[in-house]
Amino acid sequence: MDRDKVLSILTECDALLEGHFRYTSGRHGKLYFEKIKVACRPDLVMELGRMTAAQMEDIADGFDVVCAPAFGAIVFGFATAHAMGKPFAFLQRNADGVMGIRSGFRSVVENAKVLLVEDVVTTGGSVKESIEVLNDLGASVVMVGLLVDRTSGRLELPVPYRALLTVKAESWNPDECPMCKEGIDIVKPGSSGRKN
Repeated sequence: MDRDKVLSILTECDALLEGHFRYTSGRHGKLYFEKIKVACRPDLVMELGRMTAAQMEDIADGFDVVCAPAFGAIVFGFATAHAMGKPFAFLQRNADGVMGIRSGFRSVVENAKVLLVEDVVTTGGSVKESIEVLNDLGASVVMVGLLVDRTSGRLELPVPYRALLTVKAESWNPDECPMCKEGIDIVKPGSSGRKN
């Protein structure tokens, strides 16, 4: 996969930020991918979807539907499904922060083989939650497609995954964060609705 092309897209959108950030996982880090900046550019979202589809071409006959957790990954999952000619469904959190599938999508995912698409992963928590929800519906996730893997390939998931971009983006628990110890102001960009 063309790592430089993905980096070029993220840079073109000003989606690659450096500073002191609190991630959705609760961990702190210096590198943040502002996915919403890419979502503002449908042409680039569709290009990333085509790239993900190309990365999954060898397993295209092995799944029935593309799913993505809300909110950030919806556009990337949709673009991937469009590029592959597959149905699409998304998961989202309820008012209590619990991941679930929208009722209108139940029939699409029940007992289906799924390609799960996520945008940026630090710990894989949302991906694991999504897999559990889909498993409860009798679906099986055969592969996870990631826009950005911040773990430098060390992500541990119960199913195989492929990432368009793999980076080493160190992160820390808040009590171990060197930037907190230096008193550097923290930013919490974006939100998935997950309650931490």
